[in-house]
Amino acid sequence: MKTIIVACGGGIATSATVATKINNALEEQGLSSLAKAEAVDIKSLDMFIKNADVYVSITPVVGVVEEYEIPVVSGIPLLTGVGRDETIEKIIELIK
Repeated sequence: MKTIIVACGGGIATSATVATKINNALEEQGLSSLAKAEAVDIKSLDMFIKNADVYVSITPVVGVVEEYEIPVVSGIPLLTGVGRDETIEKIIELIK
């Protein structure tokens, strides 16, 4: 099973909401056995990213541009609803 990490400032409200939306979308499409999204706080990102397959970013660190070895997707469309379907499709493509 692949791991999708979703990070925000505290790893509680925003990232948990987005992780739930991703998991629900995966379940709706019959892909819940393929991957699971997990919420983490941005301070723990370095620890979790080593074992993840996709990173969904909610809160970029201002003034810091990080390069990761895994794909990074903006999670903002999953919060606003604008571009939600395209973002879910992109995540699904990355985990297949």
